[in-house]
Amino acid sequence: MMRALTAENEEVLSEAARQKRLGQYFTSQPLAKMLAALAGAESAKSIIDPMAGRGDMLASCLAIGANPQRLGGIEIDERTFATLKRSLPKAFCVLGSAFSTKTIGSLTLKQWGLVITNPPYVRYQSMAASDRHELPTANEIRDDLRATLKILTALDDEDRRLFEILVESYSGLADLAVPSWILSAALCSIGGRIALVVPESWLSRDYSAVVQYLLLRWFKIEFVVEDVGANWFADAQVKTNLLIARRVERRDSSFTWLADDTFLKIRVTGELGVAQEGVCQGGCGKAGEPEIEFARWARRRLESGSGGKSHGITANHITITSIAENLQRLSPKHRWLRALEPNSNVGSSRCFFMPEALADWRAKNKGHRPLTTLAELGIRIGQGLRTGANEFFYATKVGTEKNSVILESSRLLGRKSARAPQSAALPVLRRQSELPEGYVVKPDQLPGRVLALQEFALPEDIAKHRGGAAKQLIPIPEELADWIRFAETINVGDEWDEKRIYELSAVAPNIRREDHSKSTPPRFWYMLPAFAPRHIPDLIIPRINGGLPRVYMNDHRGAVVDANFSTIWVTGDAPDIWGLLALLNSSWCLAALECTASVMGGGALKVEATHLTRLPIPLISDSDWLALAKLGKLLALQNNLSVQYDVDALVASAALGRRASRAEVQGLRALAEDALKARQKPHRKKSLV
Repeated sequence: MMRALTAENEEVLSEAARQKRLGQYFTSQPLAKMLAALAGAESAKSIIDPMAGRGDMLASCLAIGANPQRLGGIEIDERTFATLKRSLPKAFCVLGSAFSTKTIGSLTLKQWGLVITNPPYVRYQSMAASDRHELPTANEIRDDLRATLKILTALDDEDRRLFEILVESYSGLADLAVPSWILSAALCSIGGRIALVVPESWLSRDYSAVVQYLLLRWFKIEFVVEDVGANWFADAQVKTNLLIARRVERRDSSFTWLADDTFLKIRVTGELGVAQEGVCQGGCGKAGEPEIEFARWARRRLESGSGGKSHGITANHITITSIAENLQRLSPKHRWLRALEPNSNVGSSRCFFMPEALADWRAKNKGHRPLTTLAELGIRIGQGLRTGANEFFYATKVGTEKNSVILESSRLLGRKSARAPQSAALPVLRRQSELPEGYVVKPDQLPGRVLALQEFALPEDIAKHRGGAAKQLIPIPEELADWIRFAETINVGDEWDEKRIYELSAVAPNIRREDHSKSTPPRFWYMLPAFAPRHIPDLIIPRINGGLPRVYMNDHRGAVVDANFSTIWVTGDAPDIWGLLALLNSSWCLAALECTASVMGGGALKVEATHLTRLPIPLISDSDWLALAKLGKLLALQNNLSVQYDVDALVASAALGRRASRAEVQGLRALAEDALKARQKPHRKKSLV
């Protein structure tokens, strides 16, 4: 029996929900102190946190020995601001939006030696309108940021012009962190540093391209610290990195970095405090504050060009050109980049994203063969069907009868039975639990059916139009018609705000008037639009993956596929789908997805259409495509390790431009499996928050 909430528990839950709406994932002291130490806070003459929260970042700077002439903090939430003021009575703290000209204008400085912050993680498109009163809207933030650039003294006139293009250009789908990064960069003085907590996807998401460009042109990245085990923020839905970068004079281009320009990437695989202590005991010298000693250890490796591995921490040098090259390859998607780089060679590269791990594997094995994309092979990517009301449009097959299928409705419609023509109730793959053990989805074995009533209508709706184009429509059989009539009466809102299925925002567009000039019949709310190739694809992949992603074949394109899946289909002279099935299940593609798709807070991998679109695909000869097609059929039939190895060997050889050795093939497989282990958390560690 569920216990009733006490007033105290209700207040705790309410506060937690409020913090989530505001994107408040407060930073633990060990994490904040490590970020401060890596950023050299102890020598900074001025420090600000423009999204200060409770003041954890600023307090951690002071805790490691910082003694700045100016210490500033901005916080938009009144309750949290009160805590900030109590925690840091000597800091100059301002209540308000950090993007507002009024707020920034009230600061004692307009440029700072260290900008350190954990920006709020808020996705505006996922917020309810009732939540937004506590935050400025996305448009207000953009307008405020544009105006605020004019008063920031760390920018000259040309900087402001270029920054304004970035502000105008970042995606409306971006989370609140993106404008926060731009603001932090604009607040930083030349020679100063920014030190940020960022989502792991800061290098791979399309919407973060403006941030990558900004870093490459105005900053020298020094450290990126990766939370491999996702231990830092237990309640957040994304993994995080720490990013430390030093402001430099504006470069002529973001794409002119030298091959020996590197930053240090540090992967923390264990608990943060234990790892820091272990590294220090293993070679930091004299014991002291672990965060300070750890930062010294990291700084020595940055300056010496050497890596290191000890006690749950691995450090490697990554070339800055690898970021620049990926951004340049993706530049055809970003028109703003041409305005910022009129003299650079942007827009001419194949539009793929090369993960660091695969680039290292190729470099180590001396592979330099060109790569391509699925789009250049005639392969299209999309997402499955969104009905807007699955409880109505989806039903379960419980039997067959001649040319009819017997359906059972959802709970919303009372689990009623009805007969429907087979052409009006097509097989549908609704969820992952319906996937087979192998690689081929058999439509006739799926329990789900989607109402495909594009050519059908209720008899009374046909009669209302008195012939015309409506006479092209087939009357819906009576049992199924009763479902629809009953569904029209159901309240899918609440008792204060009643709403019918046909009034739902995703269902109402189904309704279309008759077009007499084109003899086009009317369309009613229960008639889904015509299915597109993305709804009945050749191949599918779950969007949420607990284990390694797997691509499945939609046998003879016989099933409609739900939006829980990303979808793939071939056009024109694209490769045989059996070969494509083998390729996309190769360790090369799995490793690429593991490295570029979004790792969620619980450790699942979210594979969206954009991740598939940007896969780097080895150039495969016609003869090798034929071999892959044979392997794809064997993979579907046998599903054994021997076939998987043969697939991996062929794709690895194509990627290297020569026959790959067994060790090289196994190394490729290890990349995918190691990435899987890194994101999975069989034993959840205690949160540091």
